Amino acid sequence: MIERGVVMTDLKMFSKPVVFTDFDGVLNAFPDDKLLRRGGVNKVMTWAKPDSPYAKMYNPEKAFHLDGNEKAHTPVGSWRIHWSSELSDAMYALAVDGIVKLWWLSTWQPYCSQILDPMLGWDPMLVDVITWYDPVTKWGRETGKWQTIQRRVRIECEENEPAPIVWIDDDECFEQRAQLLEELQPKAPVLMVRPDYRIGISRRQWKLIDTFVHHPEQFDTVTFDMEPTCRIYDIHHGF
Repeated sequence: MIERGVVMTDLKMFSKPVVFTDFDGVLNAFPDDKLLRRGGVNKVMTWAKPDSPYAKMYNPEKAFHLDGNEKAHTPVGSWRIHWSSELSDAMYALAVDGIVKLWWLSTWQPYCSQILDPMLGWDPMLVDVITWYDPVTKWGRETGKWQTIQRRVRIECEENEPAPIVWIDDDECFEQRAQLLEELQPKAPVLMVRPDYRIGISRRQWKLIDTFVHHPEQFDTVTFDMEPTCRIYDIHHGF
């Protein structure tokens, strides 16, 4: 975890934290086929040697078990989805309990409410969707996520009680952008989380997110966390 800036102990009042989450590589994981064939995360320690890459990557103490397994059908294709109901339920509970405002910031943008929310058991009335690119022309798809986050930080800078921001993305969250956000001098803490797409959000990262939304005042101006096993230049094949 890389922390930047200074702890915001002088700012006493924050609004409800805002969570912007990607889907592919974050909630929808892309594990090794061998792991899936052999029973997933909950079974890996029964067949993998303790010092093997499988045990290190998919140990249940690190990774959530992917008990969700469905095929998502859209007008432009179908995709197999693997997710952890434990993780998705915990994220959704933050919105249900009024602890955070939860927003989708994903290339699944046209289908979040109609497909992803029902699949995960989320109420679309509680989870909003950021419209950040044109699904027909694809305009904005290359830069829209990053622009969304910068814009929201600038908006919160104008508020008397700014909202802390969490951005979770396995591709677009990286150290250079954390530095750029710090230059905006946020008035509320910002947490950027980059999961390893093979497991999605790790247990360690989820604990960090949960701590942040409950106690943002304990965090630095900008905190960037990347799962140590991330292979930055690999590409997953989501939507």
